Amino acid sequence: MSESEKPLRQQIDDAMATIRQQLDRLREGPTMGGPSDDRSVIADLEAEYQRLKEARRGLGPHDGEPEGPGGELQD
Repeated sequence: MSESEKPLRQQIDDAMATIRQQLDRLREGPTMGGPSDDRSVIADLEAEYQRLKEARRGLGPHDGEPEGPGGELQD
């Protein structure tokens, strides 16, 4: 299944997972060379993650996605 054929909720979930992986790598620090200052990249990724989370929340429960306690969507 191509990316464009996936339901929007799945595309958002995939993008959020990719961002989480990128954030984990950046927070681990460089594997070679000296220290790097990735604070602005981390801030940008965190902001994008929040935008995706809000977009997913805006889809509502009609997409058949399981909801957590209190009706909130799971991360």
